[in-house]
Amino acid sequence: MRKGTGLAGWVAETGDALLIEDTARDPRFTTQFLTAKTKGCSTVMAVPLKSGDMVYGVLELIDTRHGEPFTKRNLADFAAIAEVTSVALERAYYFQAMRRMAETDQLTGLPNKRTFDRYMEREIEVCKRYGTPSSVLMVTIENLRRLNEEYGPSSVDKIIQTLAVVLGEEVRKVDVPCRIASNKFAVIMPNTARPAALDVSQRINTKIAQQSATRQMPYFSVLLDVVSGVQEDVAPLIGICDTSRATTRGFRKFRNVAANLVLLLNEEKQAMERRQYYRKNVQLAGQFENPETGETGDFLLENVSLNGVGFTTLLSHRLVRGALIKVRFRLDDSRNTEVTRVTRVKYMNDRYVGCQFADQKSYDSDLGFYLMR
Repeated sequence: MRKGTGLAGWVAETGDALLIEDTARDPRFTTQFLTAKTKGCSTVMAVPLKSGDMVYGVLELIDTRHGEPFTKRNLADFAAIAEVTSVALERAYYFQAMRRMAETDQLTGLPNKRTFDRYMEREIEVCKRYGTPSSVLMVTIENLRRLNEEYGPSSVDKIIQTLAVVLGEEVRKVDVPCRIASNKFAVIMPNTARPAALDVSQRINTKIAQQSATRQMPYFSVLLDVVSGVQEDVAPLIGICDTSRATTRGFRKFRNVAANLVLLLNEEKQAMERRQYYRKNVQLAGQFENPETGETGDFLLENVSLNGVGFTTLLSHRLVRGALIKVRFRLDDSRNTEVTRVTRVKYMNDRYVGCQFADQKSYDSDLGFYLMR
C-alpha cells in the first residue's frame, strides 16, 4: 500500500477515516480514489489502524450486501471495530517480538542458550530415530575476563560480534550458530559426521585468524572442539545441552495436571523476566528531577528496557541509592515519543546512574514497540 495513492493510501497518509456514501455524486471519488479495485463500486468507507499517532494499516469496506449506502453510523461502528483490532494486533505483535528478543542474544543477534537447548532436543531425537549423524562445533574464547580488563568491554564486544559474523558466513543454511555463554558459541550441524565437522572447524579457525588481523583487534585465542553423535551413541550430544530442562518439560503424563501447570507458569514467568530485563543501547538526551531535594539535571541515556534505564549525568550530581527521581526523555522513533517515568536509583558509579521504574506498567506500548526496532 503506497501512502497517498487510492482510498486506503489517502487514509494511511492523513490518519483520518473516510466515508463516501455515493461514489457517483462525490467528486472526490473520481479525482482521487478511483482505482482498479474501487472501479464500479457505489459506496465505500475506510478507517485507519493506529498505534498512537502512527498508522500501520487500513480497514476498507466496499459496497453493502443489499446495495444500500454506508452511513455515518456505519462509519462510527467500523471505527470502533478498527480501534479494538488495533489494540489486539499491537499487543500480539508486541508479545511476539518480546518472545523473539527473549530467545535471541542481544549483542550478536544469534539464538541464545534457551533456543539452543530447544534445537538440541529436536536434533537428538532426529539422530536417534532416523540414524543420521549430528555434530556440534563448540567455540570458546579463552581468557575473556583478562581481555575485558585489559582492553575494555567495547573491544570484547567487537571480538564477540566478529566471531558471530564468521560463524554465520562459514556454515550452511541448515546449520544453527548460537551464543550459549558469555565466552562460548555452538554451531549445530545436522546430518554431519565428525570428519566433515572437523573440516568446518579448521576453515572457521582460519577465517577467525584472518578477520582478527584485518580488523586489527586485540590478540585473542579460541578453542574449537567438535562433539558428534550417532544413532547408537547420542550421549556426547546430550552432555552439552540442558538435559535437566529437557527431562522436566516433557508434559507426557497428562494425569499430573497440577505439576504440568506449575511448569507452564514457571516457564512463562522466566520468559516475562527476560523480556523485562532486555536492555537496548541508545544515545538519547534527557533530564532528571529529584522531587525530594529539588535537584535537576541533564543526562545522556545509554540503555533502556521495560524495567528501567541507565544514564550518565552531564554534570556531577547529589543522587543517592534508593532515591525516587523523575526522568524524562524522547525516543528517536518516527514520533519522537516523550517518555516520563518515576524511577528508583539502584546503582551508581561516578556520574553513571542505573534506575528501575517505580511506576511499573503491565503493558507499555511506547517502549515495547521501540525495543523491537
